[in-house]
Amino acid sequence: MPQLRIIDGSGTGLVIPIAGGRVAIGREEGNQLKIEDPKSSRYHAEIVFERGHWCLNDLNSSNGTWTDLGRVDSLVLRDGMTFRIGRTQIAFEMAASGVGTVVDEKRTAIDRASLKGLVKEPAEKVLFSKGGTEPLSGGDLIRQNTYLILLHQIIERTRECQGRDQLFDLVDDAAAEVLEGDRCAVLLPVEGGELGGWALWPAHERRLRARYGSVPFARALLAAVRSGREPLLCSITVGDLDPTASMIQSGVRSAMAAPLRTGATVHGLLYVDRMRGSAPFSRTDLEFLAAVANQLAVALANQEKFTDLTAEVERLQTRPADRPLELIGSSQIPTVALIERIAPTRVHVLVLGESGTGKDHVARLLHQRSPRAEKPFQSLSCSGADPDRLEVTLFGQNGPGLIELADQGTLVLQDIADLPLGVQARLVRMLDQGEVQRIGEATTRRADVRIVATATRDLAGEVINGRMRGDLCERLSAFSISLPPLREREGDLDQLIDHLLKEIASRLDQPLRHLLPEARIALLRHPWPGNIRQLKQVLERASIAADEAIGPGDLPEFIRPHGGKGEPAVGSVLSLSEVERTHILKVLDQVGGNKKAAAELLDIDRSTLYAKLRQYGRG
Repeated sequence: MPQLRIIDGSGTGLVIPIAGGRVAIGREEGNQLKIEDPKSSRYHAEIVFERGHWCLNDLNSSNGTWTDLGRVDSLVLRDGMTFRIGRTQIAFEMAASGVGTVVDEKRTAIDRASLKGLVKEPAEKVLFSKGGTEPLSGGDLIRQNTYLILLHQIIERTRECQGRDQLFDLVDDAAAEVLEGDRCAVLLPVEGGELGGWALWPAHERRLRARYGSVPFARALLAAVRSGREPLLCSITVGDLDPTASMIQSGVRSAMAAPLRTGATVHGLLYVDRMRGSAPFSRTDLEFLAAVANQLAVALANQEKFTDLTAEVERLQTRPADRPLELIGSSQIPTVALIERIAPTRVHVLVLGESGTGKDHVARLLHQRSPRAEKPFQSLSCSGADPDRLEVTLFGQNGPGLIELADQGTLVLQDIADLPLGVQARLVRMLDQGEVQRIGEATTRRADVRIVATATRDLAGEVINGRMRGDLCERLSAFSISLPPLREREGDLDQLIDHLLKEIASRLDQPLRHLLPEARIALLRHPWPGNIRQLKQVLERASIAADEAIGPGDLPEFIRPHGGKGEPAVGSVLSLSEVERTHILKVLDQVGGNKKAAAELLDIDRSTLYAKLRQYGRG
């Protein structure tokens, strides 16, 4: 009477006689052979007698039914054949044998004519050979063809992957399902490290540590692949290396690894091992892993090339405009001199000032007047952003972050005191080492970036309050530029108003809007708590609203004197120079800008009028 014997895995030693014409196998109680293997489906497979043969049929299981030749849908059984469901190895025997009888593995060769599903009938000629001369056996050839089909499926799926994460997860699934590995992982090359020059891909490390704890990896194998850059097998039978004592003690029976290599570049490594109770890997398994690694390396290289091209486009698009920048007003002369001294150097700079005082403008000046002027200029606001999103934006993940995009150029970090402390720590390492490490990657990339940080608050106070790292504060504040608020820039406001009006007219592509004297006086009297930014917004709105010259009625309510009637507030006193300026400009506007007529009405020399107008920025 035929029988099924579990020879390895869940229920080892159990024997089930096949009394009728069918035996069902699976996790459910209704199966004649119930197995507890986690990869077994509820109703996984069946043994049936049909057309004079005992046949093994897979019942559309999730994880498949496997032989040593690959996954099968249907198979004609012969005495002594074995098949596997998950980690459970089952032998088919035509006659009852005593407990402990060892199945002769030499009798488990599968009749190729009985295979259906993924395995196809091989061609007559030999497609592969060992060592270039010895032909493969029929079983090896069938497995190779099976792996070719699976490799094609993997290649098709890599085309759908977006980023390294998806590629690595795809390969991880393939190694686990196809090769039946216990631990499957992608490792990245690093200098030094505990794993022979490799570091685990973070997502795989978290999962493997949680499941297997501190079970050691085949470090000698990893080190050998790192130095030789070729796929290697670690096995006590046909391996390139023998398992170490620590591997044997921890139950690692066999392991193999293949580098992800294109040319001289090694992008990473695929590692897979098997623990107790599993057959060791074969050379055919290693060849499949190496083929998958080669395909993954090509996909990674293509992704990185695409990413680099995209980054270069972004870098070119972020080059600053050629229009020269300047600081307006006599009070800014010391600031301009300081910028001229600092800009040509490589030092990082801190720009302090109230909101709207022109910190970003100064940052652009530093870039424009430095040797980096033709390189990228990037800017990031650290205020109010999600910390995780901020870290990804800055350091990159599955692509370059702003630090990489600003390579050889300038990166402005606005409101640096609002940068999360964890991100500050990464920034300190980048500044010290001149290297950037993308999130989730073990490798680093060179980054030559000048940081211009801006802040509205004293950073020393932020360090005391624990919101700012002292080491980052030291690195950024060695050179600092302080910008005064507009209300303290005595004498600059009038000149700044005229400069902004010209800039606004150019940007809006409209005629220059002059200010009527009453409107100018209102602007000069306003304290401007929002500084230059607020002034620019007011002038732009007024330029759009005015028909020709800007009068009090074109200004916002909070600036108009007496609701726009044009009269100075009660008790306000104008200086003699303000009265003279207002009167001269009013006369000039009344005569339509005719300077000769204005000089005659004012009863002054034309040269005197010209000098006054140059002083007022109207020359």
